[in-house]
Amino acid sequence: MLYSFKRAIAIVALGSLGLAAAWAQAPQKQWKDRAEYDLVQTINKEQNAQTKLGLLNQWKEKYPASDFKDERYAQIIAAYQALGNAKGMLDTAKEQVAADPKSFAGLYYINLLTLSMNDASEPALALGERAAAGLLSILDDTYSPARKPPQSSDDDWKKQRVSMEATAYRTMGWIDLQRKKNDEAVTHLTEVLKRNPADSQSSVWLAQACIRTRKIELQSPALFHFARAAVYDGPGAFPQQYRDQLRKNFEKNYVAVHGDNNGMEEVINLAKASALPPDNFKIESKDEILIKQEEQLKKTNPMLALWISIKRELSGANGQAYYEASLKDAHIPGGAPVGDTKVEKFKARIVDCDAPKKAKKIVVGISAPDMREVTLALETPLAVCPDKGTEVEFSGVPSEFSAEPFNVTFSVENKDVSGLPLPAAPVKAAPKKAPAAPVKKAAPKK
Repeated sequence: MLYSFKRAIAIVALGSLGLAAAWAQAPQKQWKDRAEYDLVQTINKEQNAQTKLGLLNQWKEKYPASDFKDERYAQIIAAYQALGNAKGMLDTAKEQVAADPKSFAGLYYINLLTLSMNDASEPALALGERAAAGLLSILDDTYSPARKPPQSSDDDWKKQRVSMEATAYRTMGWIDLQRKKNDEAVTHLTEVLKRNPADSQSSVWLAQACIRTRKIELQSPALFHFARAAVYDGPGAFPQQYRDQLRKNFEKNYVAVHGDNNGMEEVINLAKASALPPDNFKIESKDEILIKQEEQLKKTNPMLALWISIKRELSGANGQAYYEASLKDAHIPGGAPVGDTKVEKFKARIVDCDAPKKAKKIVVGISAPDMREVTLALETPLAVCPDKGTEVEFSGVPSEFSAEPFNVTFSVENKDVSGLPLPAAPVKAAPKKAPAAPVKKAAPKK
């Protein structure tokens, strides 16, 4: 989101830099003649911005070297602003800086217009970059104690300088984003928020820059900065509707990263209190939580830890390659070491069979009793399918793998599966009857 040209300028512009005030601070300046003075009086009275701009251009043509040319630049910029002409404002500021590379007003307006015009062409970015660097370079002189107006307090004078620093770093950060220099954008936008915690737009830009670096250590801060933009409701906050949208996106992404909403409110409360996260701020990802759980599981349930590790590899992008290289045709678990323990068999619960009787394939769950993770292809069919939930222990040779739905088929010998009922008894053939004794024929009578 980038505010429109008119809104951006209305919020942060220096103002008209009125001639009367400027002249009062510069008594050494002189009119070239009475005609210049009269022309300026006419300009000051004119209310129509287009007519006023024409008179200012007359002044510029007739008196190009006027002692009051800086005040004239300010009036021209104000007239273009009233007309909604951003290009006219920028061209005037560029002309002012060309005449005086240390022109505070010219450099300032180029910084503002670089963002509000949203021109991401390289010439525009290069101009904004020079203006940001130029503005920072003159701040020591511009805000030196000797230049402080009598009516301004020391604290106000310092605050004005800090505000100008934030403006320059904001320009740099936005330019970095357009150029995809994400690490530099993180640096510069962080400097903005150090100086202006109320800059919600910079919070969003900083979150985007953190994500785009693809650095794991910056993904938690990215979530924090989105949360900040969503919950901050002071001066400089986004409209409520946009903040509601940001909050929904933050909550969705938090759960996607962390696995649930535990700890979410703590992050939100931190974001309400500060524009920047605490040192070493981190939101544990669900993978990191799982790894911790696995480390603990290796001590308490080595068998389950081994299976979870295998399943994670199979579920990844290279799951099929892992199956072919590490599991297929190998005897699993086969005494695989987990910590100080060797795992000889997996423990599982029966889910169902391929048939109620003479079952040859049994589906079991290892991670949970009802998960259809493994199919046991038995060497010899069972008389009946075991009851659902029956606990078995097995080892075998993986012979098939399906990623979706997830399932590994193990070819197993019945002797390698404990907890099964006996195999189906072979059907015995009926005994053959003894052949009948031959009937003796009676001897013929003589």
